[in-house]
Amino acid sequence: MPSQSDDQEKEIDSLRAALAKSESERKSLAAQYEDIKRQLQEALDGNKALLALLQDLQGKLDKLLFQTQKRNKKDFGQKNEHHNPSPAPPLDVADSSELDDIPPTPQPKDKANRNHKKHALKDNNLPVRPVAHKVKADKLCCPTCSIDTVFVKNELSYQLERLALSIVKLEHQQEVRSCPKCKQYIVTAEKPCPPIPGARCAPRLLASVIVHKLSDGLPNYRQCKIFKRDQATIPRSTQCDWIIAGSLTLEPLYELLKRKVFESHVIKTDDTEIKIQDRLHKNKIRKGKMTPYVGDAFHPFTIFDYSPDKSFARNNLMLKDFSGFVQCDAANGFDQVFLDGTKSEVGCNTHSRRRYYQAQQFAPAQCITILDIYTKLYAIEAQVKGKKAEEILETRKTRSKKLFDELLENILSLKNTLNPTNPLMEAVDYTLNHWVALTRYLDDPLLSICNNESERTIKDFVLCRKNFLFAGSDAGARAAAIHLSFIASCNRNDIDPVEYLADVFSRINDLKVSELEQLLPDRWRPQIPAD
Repeated sequence: MPSQSDDQEKEIDSLRAALAKSESERKSLAAQYEDIKRQLQEALDGNKALLALLQDLQGKLDKLLFQTQKRNKKDFGQKNEHHNPSPAPPLDVADSSELDDIPPTPQPKDKANRNHKKHALKDNNLPVRPVAHKVKADKLCCPTCSIDTVFVKNELSYQLERLALSIVKLEHQQEVRSCPKCKQYIVTAEKPCPPIPGARCAPRLLASVIVHKLSDGLPNYRQCKIFKRDQATIPRSTQCDWIIAGSLTLEPLYELLKRKVFESHVIKTDDTEIKIQDRLHKNKIRKGKMTPYVGDAFHPFTIFDYSPDKSFARNNLMLKDFSGFVQCDAANGFDQVFLDGTKSEVGCNTHSRRRYYQAQQFAPAQCITILDIYTKLYAIEAQVKGKKAEEILETRKTRSKKLFDELLENILSLKNTLNPTNPLMEAVDYTLNHWVALTRYLDDPLLSICNNESERTIKDFVLCRKNFLFAGSDAGARAAAIHLSFIASCNRNDIDPVEYLADVFSRINDLKVSELEQLLPDRWRPQIPAD
């Protein structure tokens, strides 16, 4: 019979076995817990990496969507950037004094009346050519009274007609006279000096070829067809030679025009590319650029300068000796222009505004708020246009300055909430990086809120460039820049460029360099032909 001590020992052994088993199970559970904890941490770390990757992909997708929308709008959408201001919240009676500082929102006009005024014929300055219509002979007698009718009045009505423009061959008959006694004195009548020595083009024909190509968008090959309808054959190569030779005739006047432009207080500039045929490298096409320089209101001239490449070396050279204000876009190449400290940069608020207009789909509420501020700023400029300098400056400092403070507050609040890849962040960074240049116009009444005048100057050339595609050589591109300078300056002074160039070509070779100022567009008066 087992003793009590043996039973206790067995019980103790069983307890020890149970404890050992539980300890083994505890260690196994602890190992499983650590393994699960490790797997969970790895999963969390993986989710963070996936989240970061997802955010990066979302940013890239937003950027691609923005670029796609921007390109679609450029290719297929409207070119304007119209923005209808959101209605302002009602003001309390205590705040009604603020109404004086807010420009009135332009009210929409009746569309039919607006279109009628826009498309109405303006023919009051046209010469009138009477065309008489007589009553037929069989109707002169009254059928009732059997007596002849008498004249009462003329019923007047009007039509617009284009008289056929034809090319004629001018036969210059220079009279030659001699002394009948000595037979030694012989005199020949003088004829006008031709615009291009040795060429057969007269001043008006040369002027029309230039203006039709560079202002009306008619390439030389199309002009060939027009000339052919007038029974004249003028090859395209001949027209190109005329354009280049004509630019050489105008070059002294172009240099004078350039000096006048750089006497301005502020110069507006921009650039656009032009393709040039490079005949030294198997007729390849390379890219240069055309740069306009728009003088201020006291120097109402515009010049174009041609650069054989797209670098800013020509810009730096042209503006090297200029001191004053230069209004341009924020291209990095212009930074070199301002390093010497003699020139101050004036920014273009249209470029800044455009970025918020394009980013509306990503942050409509924020962009609309900013666009409303820009609408008020441009409305103020429309109100003060043409007023005295003191009034312009006072209005800008009291009203526009407050709006810029509000604009700065809005974009600073946006900067801390936007993803760096958000397209709206690009607009915010642009505005903040160029804030000093964008607000510089507030301190000078002669400065403008934007560089639209320079943009409009380029637009005429860009429309013509779509037709002639490229320049045949550097000489041809430089000739185009010289002629574009006179066409743009004529447009600024409300002068017909054909009439101006025709008169200048007929007179410039007979004038001294010191007399060229009378041919500047703002001083030009058409020469009265002798009877």
